[in-house]
Amino acid sequence: MNKVLGIIAEYDPFHNGHTYMLKRAADIVEETYGCSEGDVTRIAVISGEFTQRGEPALTDKWSRAEMAIRQGFDLVAEIPFVFCCNNSGYFAKAGVEILESLGADVIAFGSETDHLQTLLNAAHKRANITEEQKTVIKSLVKEGRSYPSALSEALGETEPFGPNDSLGIDYIRHMKKAVPIPVKRIGADHNSTEENSSISSASLIRQKLLNGEPLEDVSHLIPSSTLELLKRESEACGFCSPDMIFRIIAAKAAVSSDEELNAVYGAEEGLGSKLRSEFRYASGWDDLTQRLKSKRYTMTRVQRVLIHIITGITRETVKMASPYIRILALNDRGAAHLKAVKKSGISGLPFIDNIKSDLKVNPQVKSAFEKGIMATDIYNIALGRDLYSYSDYVKNPLKF
Repeated sequence: MNKVLGIIAEYDPFHNGHTYMLKRAADIVEETYGCSEGDVTRIAVISGEFTQRGEPALTDKWSRAEMAIRQGFDLVAEIPFVFCCNNSGYFAKAGVEILESLGADVIAFGSETDHLQTLLNAAHKRANITEEQKTVIKSLVKEGRSYPSALSEALGETEPFGPNDSLGIDYIRHMKKAVPIPVKRIGADHNSTEENSSISSASLIRQKLLNGEPLEDVSHLIPSSTLELLKRESEACGFCSPDMIFRIIAAKAAVSSDEELNAVYGAEEGLGSKLRSEFRYASGWDDLTQRLKSKRYTMTRVQRVLIHIITGITRETVKMASPYIRILALNDRGAAHLKAVKKSGISGLPFIDNIKSDLKVNPQVKSAFEKGIMATDIYNIALGRDLYSYSDYVKNPLKF
């Protein structure tokens, strides 16, 4: 009995906690459905060059897809940029839709509580928000509360959900066919920068590497294959840091009007004007985001807006965006599964294999795809890479 396990992730970078989570999720699938290890096809969908938190990934999507394949996945697809560098609702919607279109029977995610019924109840509440609750949320946001905080209070939640549970709730809200499987998170908290075990957060690993610490200092926190790939990327072009993107943002702010910046998705309430007044005083990414952050604007929202500014993402862009399936990497098992999915016609999303011809046949995804190409170009500019050889136009799925 073959079952398809799907996981939505960023793998920035792939570390020991991710290895544990994949193995535990596969074990649960085997126990639940009575199948053997060889009967579970593992699929990941990951963010591109810019992440859901609104920062550039340490390495590009191709290297991170390879990390995933080398740690046990069979197939890796991309979450389109318009959706992955966005709030958790858009991120979750696209990730779930892509996985279900690829035939995922179950979707696993990390969880602080590991209590499915609690998460199901919360998902139901969020899917059925009343007009009165919407009014309360708007009122609290106007008072300076962040949206997640306002939502939690309006729904009468006494204890705030952790970041993994919150994202898991959004996954559940958008699942139509797949079964949710929470996996208890172990080791360090999601954004912890404290090292207390061999399973530490990706945040800590990125911090160490961007601070110039040698790769050997994080070797005990990541699989050997990840270490090998990070060495390769470091030697080829280095790691991409937010400060590399800062100068591009500053240049964009310098040549834009308040009106143009305020038209960007997420900046409509004057954040664009604030950027115009602050960018020339900021010493770098961290300084700029601190200057823009407020009670109303969470750090992740500020960061996403900055990325939206340099890619020209507007509310209309997001409203009109449609997800698609673009494969980043696969092995023989993944290739066989992909062939079966395409032959069955079960996918509700178009596949983008040959960019030129497939976009002609599926014009509804052209705008979102072109924004993804722009994001990749900006990432490559920041790293000083050759733009043609690293372009999405010439890159093909990695085969193992």
